[in-house]
Amino acid sequence: MALLRCSKFLGCIPLGTGVWLLALLAILVGGLGSAGSWLEVNWMAHHPLALRDKAATIIQAGVFSFLFLLSFLGFFAGLGGKRGVVYIYSKLIFIHAPLLILALGFTLFTTLKPNTDPEAVNKCLNGTTSPIITQFCNHGLSLVRILPIALLGAAMLIQFSVWIVASSYGEEQDRKNEFSDSDLESSRTTLLFPESPFARRR
Repeated sequence: MALLRCSKFLGCIPLGTGVWLLALLAILVGGLGSAGSWLEVNWMAHHPLALRDKAATIIQAGVFSFLFLLSFLGFFAGLGGKRGVVYIYSKLIFIHAPLLILALGFTLFTTLKPNTDPEAVNKCLNGTTSPIITQFCNHGLSLVRILPIALLGAAMLIQFSVWIVASSYGEEQDRKNEFSDSDLESSRTTLLFPESPFARRR
């Protein structure tokens, strides 16, 4: 049972619709984040980073890729309304949350405490004059470093929201199934043991 529950998404939208809308948003964020992160991993072949920066970039790429793939499951879970798939999705979101926190924390650390060794920066630049590669190698507060942080922060907010909505949707599906089973059992009982006509007269 979810600790935080809701009966509607944004107060007026059905929970199933809320699940696939949030999953679609997570697909967008995860897709942008994974594309950018793997591009940075590709840059490292010619512009090597310090070990901690390399680790942060690879972790970031892996977390964004997992988010991207996981969100497809949520999209189809919201559309299909399958109780089992919805529960699996909500559990995977819960498992993914620490990885998001780890990636965000590591990326923040390497951005706010950059490696300022001139030799390491020159090795990374490798003679290039590209403004993007310069931002990539110098770290600090630049677009190349702030964008992944913003996307990771957005991903955390989306995943927290979709966890609440998906868990609530799973419970809603459970209640519907319980009512359906109860009605079916009542119908079977009526067919097997019909009420006596003498009982009605009383």
